[in-house]
Amino acid sequence: MSFGAMKPRVAQGDETTREANQVDAPSSHARSEPRTRVKICGVTSVADADAAAAAGADYLGLIFAPSSVRSVTLDDARQIVAAVARRCQTVAVFQDAPLEWMQTVVAAIGCDLIQLHGDEPLEVAAALPCPVIRAVTVTPETRPADVLPWTRLENVAHLLFDRPKRRPVLDWELCLQPLWEAAQTTAAGRQAFIAGGLSAENVAAVVQRWQPYGVDVASGVESAPGKKDARRMQAFCRSVRSPER
Repeated sequence: MSFGAMKPRVAQGDETTREANQVDAPSSHARSEPRTRVKICGVTSVADADAAAAAGADYLGLIFAPSSVRSVTLDDARQIVAAVARRCQTVAVFQDAPLEWMQTVVAAIGCDLIQLHGDEPLEVAAALPCPVIRAVTVTPETRPADVLPWTRLENVAHLLFDRPKRRPVLDWELCLQPLWEAAQTTAAGRQAFIAGGLSAENVAAVVQRWQPYGVDVASGVESAPGKKDARRMQAFCRSVRSPER
């Protein structure tokens, strides 16, 4: 993903105030000290959503990309959002979708956040009606100057650093390091997720190494594409929280 050509004027806000005012959804797992959040993405059914919430997920991602095997319909998404209300925050995930369609989805299902996972321009994010998670696909070409403008948008609440799907990067963590360090100077960057290739077997090391606000998983907790596995979700959540004990 490339952001280098994006130079629109963005809204400037007091990042300290933004960070202080951000409130997490109620959770039966809430503690007084900081806790790594878990986002389970690609949920496609109420049954899987219930199992994810019971396992300890804080966020559920609902994908609205027709090309994805984890894509959901408006009706399915509406039922999932209603089923996990007050237990998880729900995130509508888009990739280069028209602004009008994203606005329609938010109004129809009542999700809490939108995730942008394509080459959407800054102007689109600024026009969205709810907080935004800006996904950044980390490659050797990605620079802090490509990422930081997103953190200055008033409604960008989180960054999400992901691995490229079609072009594996051998030294991905080396590529992530300068982006992560730059992001930590901003409110949205300090509330960043790490995604890509995570599972119960490796996520504890990621949490210890980066101490992210949250981690994002999809295929790592599935028994088949689009079908979540309750035991794998439970194991993943346990592994995420094990470094915090």
